[in-house]
Amino acid sequence: MIKLLLTLLLAPMLVYAQAGDEKDLVFAGQSYPLTLEVKAKSDGQVTYEGRFSEMPDKDYDVILLQGLMPEPDIRLDLLGKGRSFFAADVEYRQTGFRRFPNGRFWARYKAPSTTRQPVKILVTDLGLKNSQRLVIYATDLLTEGELREREAPVEVSTSAYVPEPDLFVPATAPFKLYRRADWQAQPPKEPFTRHAPYYFTLHHTQAHYPKNFDDAVVEMQFIQDFHQNGRGWNDIAYHFLIDPAGNVFEGRPINVLGAHVKNRNTGNVGISIMGNYHAPAHDKFTSLTQDSFVAVGRYVKDTYEINISSFYAHRELGNTDCPGDDLYAKMSSLRGLVYAPQQPRPVEVPAAPVTLPAEPQAESLRQLLYYLETR
Repeated sequence: MIKLLLTLLLAPMLVYAQAGDEKDLVFAGQSYPLTLEVKAKSDGQVTYEGRFSEMPDKDYDVILLQGLMPEPDIRLDLLGKGRSFFAADVEYRQTGFRRFPNGRFWARYKAPSTTRQPVKILVTDLGLKNSQRLVIYATDLLTEGELREREAPVEVSTSAYVPEPDLFVPATAPFKLYRRADWQAQPPKEPFTRHAPYYFTLHHTQAHYPKNFDDAVVEMQFIQDFHQNGRGWNDIAYHFLIDPAGNVFEGRPINVLGAHVKNRNTGNVGISIMGNYHAPAHDKFTSLTQDSFVAVGRYVKDTYEINISSFYAHRELGNTDCPGDDLYAKMSSLRGLVYAPQQPRPVEVPAAPVTLPAEPQAESLRQLLYYLETR
């Protein structure tokens, strides 16, 4: 008991940076997802130049973007506004970029120093054959120190890390779960930190809405890559992710610390719905997704004896629109479904076999049964 209490007290000190608001750059008259009309021009020409964002409300020296880039033949640049009327705008250095074959991409930029200056997006044609729509699902303003999950690095053994089996949802769980091996997850960057769940949180990914199972698998791989290599975290942030067809994917093992709510991860199980459930996107929250969420929620609350008051939407714990207005409007009904009293299944009692007495009584009983059946 003392060990558990120490774990709960110390774990928040270990965790440093987790998902917060995902639309830190605000552009007047535009809502996320941002859709940029990129026209094919001559190679090397700027084909899109947006307006400067509004003045950010916090300091930053790192900017993260993630979205959908249908064609690879463009370059995405960010400019910081000059600090005075006479100062030149500053081009931010790209320090990380990854584009998946389906067009999902993330990019990271570094400002020369900590600032609160507005930002402009530029797109350069690198040989486009056709015009395209570049979509930006989310932006984050960070400081360099937030590009890690812990305040201090942990000593990692040179031998391969193998997580303990009891960290994972057991095979007896009452719902189908696609394990990390099924979606070809990368290993964590360092050993997991164990925690004891005592509440859980609903999220949306505020991003791509998968069209089929294979698309959802790629989205799982993208999210993990973005979290590990874009954000610098140990692993994918969530414990479970659910696609529009109701497929449930295993993220971090349920009994390890996640990274899905800023400064509120100890004991918190993160369940994220793939897609964007906020205006103007309004992705559809399907009945299959709802059924799967309810099944996972019931398992979590039953296994860890979690009270209804300990089931949250992300926005109830932090400064964010997550899980979107559309999903948040369903929180009351979802709480009711997850915590509805479960009717016990009827127990089927097999009929007792009829054993005929030994002869000569057996013949008399057969005659009596025949008589009753033929009346």
